This record gives sequence, C-alpha cells and structure tokens, in this order.
Amino acid sequence: MHRLLFVCALAFALFAPSLSARAALPPPLPTPASSFDAGSIHVDMYGTPGKGAVIFIPGLTCGPWEWSGEISQFSNNYAVYALTLPGFDGRPAITTPLFNTVAADFWTMLQAHSIVKPVIIGHSMGGSLAILLAEQHSDRLGGAVAVDGLPIFPGMERMTADQRAQVGARMTATMTSATTPEQFAAMEKSYVLPYLITSPADIAAVAPLAARSDIAATAAWTTEDVALDLRPQLTSVTIPFLEIAPFDPALEAKMLPNAAAKRSYYDSLLANDPAADVQIIELSRHFIMYDQPQKLHAAIATFLRQHPPG
Repeated sequence: MHRLLFVCALAFALFAPSLSARAALPPPLPTPASSFDAGSIHVDMYGTPGKGAVIFIPGLTCGPWEWSGEISQFSNNYAVYALTLPGFDGRPAITTPLFNTVAADFWTMLQAHSIVKPVIIGHSMGGSLAILLAEQHSDRLGGAVAVDGLPIFPGMERMTADQRAQVGARMTATMTSATTPEQFAAMEKSYVLPYLITSPADIAAVAPLAARSDIAATAAWTTEDVALDLRPQLTSVTIPFLEIAPFDPALEAKMLPNAAAKRSYYDSLLANDPAADVQIIELSRHFIMYDQPQKLHAAIATFLRQHPPG
C-alpha cells in the first residue's frame, strides 16, 4: 500500500528475515506552534516563523508522525511545516484529481503564509509529490528531497499507461478488501509493512497509525500514484534535488546485487534531471526514518547546510 506496495511483495516472492529486532521509532511529535488548513492540506507548523522553511510531506497512509524525529530535530533551526494530505491520518478525503488538487493548494499555501523558497522533503508518495512540485515551479522552491519517492512507480518504467492502470486496479482491489480499520491494520502489519520496515516492533507500532487513514482514499491515491510518469518533466527541475534511497541486501539481492546497482537503477529513473543526486542508505528498507534514523537525519542536515531554504 505504500510506495513499494505489493509490487515488491510480488517481486521478492517470500518474506525475508529481519535485519535486526531493534525498535527505532522516532519520538512523539512535539506540540505545534500553530496549525491551519490550506485548502485540502492540513498544516502543523513547528519552530519559529520567519526562519528558513522546511516542509515535510508524508507518504501513503501516513501523517506527520512518520517525520516526528526530523521535526523534533530540525524545528530548532528552521520553520518546519508538516503536511497531512487529504484522506490520511484522520483527515477528510477529497474527490479526484488528488495530486493536482493538492499541488494547487500547496502553492496557495506558500503565498498565503509568505513561505519563501522552502526546501520540500517527501517520503514515498510524498517524494513523488515533491518531484511534481519541483517540476511545476522550481523558481518558488529552494530545494527538494525525495526519500524513496520516484517520478514513476518502481518496476513500472517499461509499462504502458494501460498496463500501469491494470496493476493499480489489482492493488486497490486487494486494498479495499479490508472494510474496517482493524482489518486494514492487520493487512498492513502482516502483508505490507514487513517489506518496508525492518523491526517487528516498529511494524506493530506503525500499522495502527496507518489504519487511521481512509481506505477508499488510500485506494484513490494509489490509483493516481501508479498512473504517474513524471520522468519527461524532470528536465524542468532547476533546483538542487536529492534522492535518498534504502538498500537491504536481505530483501533486494534477488533483484539488485548491491547498493551500487540500486543507485544505478534510481539514476536511470531520474536521468532527465542530470543534476539529481542519489544517495544510498544501506541496511534499511523503505521507511529509512525508522531503520536508519541517524543516517537519514545526517543526509538531510547536510543537504540543508549546502542548500539553505529562504
């Protein structure tokens, strides 16, 4: 259900053993300095307004809680805006189109709240949204970071639009077979998150949080996400762009033999932005903020030092 979803499950065929049993969940979210709605987007602001702005965008079924470690650390030096997308984490759903509606509301938010050249950081589907925003108006951003979010759903780069739609339909049919939050949480815990998070303790903690999202809205977002192919428009990105990708040899060795191969694959998907930088964080699955939080923090901190917002 997240960025790698059942495509990864099918590709890897069998559950791989966990790399460790450690729990690395970030701390609880701090209390926001303010909260507001910007059209379809809910926004929690942390830190001091007027400082350089950093905007965190969560992935599918997630809320700001997945970024809580980064919010806690970076709000000391930046004005941090944490988004909650419609249909996720208890927020009301909206009608389609989803990506374009949220993107329009994002630009309105920047203007209404005088947010100047922020650095946007998105995870998974939120990373794909960050890429879309960078393609639309690089001139209004200071930089963009995608944490395992890509311009096209991985594994589908050679598919036609119709083939991607067929895959999306199968994915959403499985997803909507869960009719209650409890069933949704059980599906996440047993069939999805073990491919995306290393620690069983983290999986158990994240599953009920993800289940706070609307099932139909999650399916609708997945349908649009799978349909996206943002590769042609990457030529319009003129700001610094960092792709942070995980590599777990226990899970990925059948498809990609090593981290260098993973980087080469991601480079190929981002080839239309020759300035894009791909960094690999090893011994991590899709939720790098849980599997390797210190390494993720260091990568983001370095990017912000090199490309300060504002």
